[in-house]
Amino acid sequence: MHELDKRRYMLELLRRDPSEILRIASHALATFKFRYLKRCVGPGTVVGPKVEMVNAANIRVGRDCLFQEHIYMRAGNQGRITIGDRAALNSFVRIFGHGGISIGDDVQLGPGTLITTTQHDFHGDLEASFEPVVICERAWIGANVTVLPGVTIGAYAVVGAGSVVTKDIPPRSIAVGVPARVIGSLDDARGDAPRAAAAAGKGF
Repeated sequence: MHELDKRRYMLELLRRDPSEILRIASHALATFKFRYLKRCVGPGTVVGPKVEMVNAANIRVGRDCLFQEHIYMRAGNQGRITIGDRAALNSFVRIFGHGGISIGDDVQLGPGTLITTTQHDFHGDLEASFEPVVICERAWIGANVTVLPGVTIGAYAVVGAGSVVTKDIPPRSIAVGVPARVIGSLDDARGDAPRAAAAAGKGF
């Protein structure tokens, strides 16, 4: 979804703005850190500066992914975060995988997306409990979406910017709102579906 000729892209970027060499170098250093030192990202994955992966031994990222800057991921000692191939995570994404998170191939997460697997018993002593989150292949998550514990977002689903996902979203559905509700399908060109898809698109 975001594949490009990296060599041609960098040459064109440097031709337009030579100062971009500093930004490219910061990406190269971050990518080296997570590819060869922490060994948690696959070949071809590009990692931006100021990305943090806590409990990196419990994080696995596939091939040819794109991580923009200022992303925070924490797997926890007993948790796990798995991200498939060609996923794209925009700036300021936060992922807390103590209960287990699986993100499929070609998923896109817009800036400010928050995914958490932790909840608390507010009737008692606020004891933490964990439920897994699954985001299936080619799902498209808009800017500042919050995904709460125990949720599965189906393949090709679109979640509009600013939504709070509290329950499962079926495949190929378009969901918006707080809490997020399904308002259409990718197979349905009527109603609010095109506007919802556009709202999600503004987040990336």
